[in-house]
Amino acid sequence: MQTNDTLGSLYTEPADPAWGWRDVAAALLFALFGGIVLLMLSAFAVASLGLPEGEGLTSPIAFVFGAGIYMLLIVGVYLFAARRAGWQALGLGGTAAINYWLVPPLFLLGMGGLLLANGAIAFFTGSFENPQVEAITGGGALSTRDFVLLFVLIAVLAPFAEELFFRGMLYPLLRRGRAAWLAITINALLFALVHFIPLLIPGLFIVGLLLAYLRERSASIWPSICFHMLQNSLALIAIYAAFQMEV
Repeated sequence: MQTNDTLGSLYTEPADPAWGWRDVAAALLFALFGGIVLLMLSAFAVASLGLPEGEGLTSPIAFVFGAGIYMLLIVGVYLFAARRAGWQALGLGGTAAINYWLVPPLFLLGMGGLLLANGAIAFFTGSFENPQVEAITGGGALSTRDFVLLFVLIAVLAPFAEELFFRGMLYPLLRRGRAAWLAITINALLFALVHFIPLLIPGLFIVGLLLAYLRERSASIWPSICFHMLQNSLALIAIYAAFQMEV
């Protein structure tokens, strides 16, 4: 087992990893096809029970699909990686307290980077409007019930599932045989691209760099999960507060 000290790293490169790229693809396909089945079943249930379709992520179909995809991704990571290697190999082990204390300053750094990236986009295009706001809310104000449901999905489930996959399962494969800076960069780029929102790619890339750096430095995904949860929860609170002020 080789220890890498670059970037203040505690990361250790496994000599014989228990999963590979086929397992990554299998976990993704498991979540994708399972999500399609969930989408069809939830649409059938809504039609059969006469439930309102609604808009945004709080609609029955969208919420079940979103939550289902993330839960299936977690199960996929377990089936194709954790079942053989154990959860600690995926970064779910403990780490030094300093790595948690680094989360707030790195979060502020990330928010500064986001503002610069989004400001640059607004400067060159004339405006910047996050398309995720419309997708999340459906263009309407959020009720307290909507906020609670979205908080569970966006601020709890999504950060855990995404960090488990991107920093837990994917990062060790990218890190194998590569310098830390290169693995961090590739991981951040993939994280940004997989969101499929071109306007947000620069900002997501910046955030992805910090999330992968935390993984590299701490040899754990818990600090990254904390960062991700902090970002998503504050973004959701800001959206909720903005709509409440308009009412």
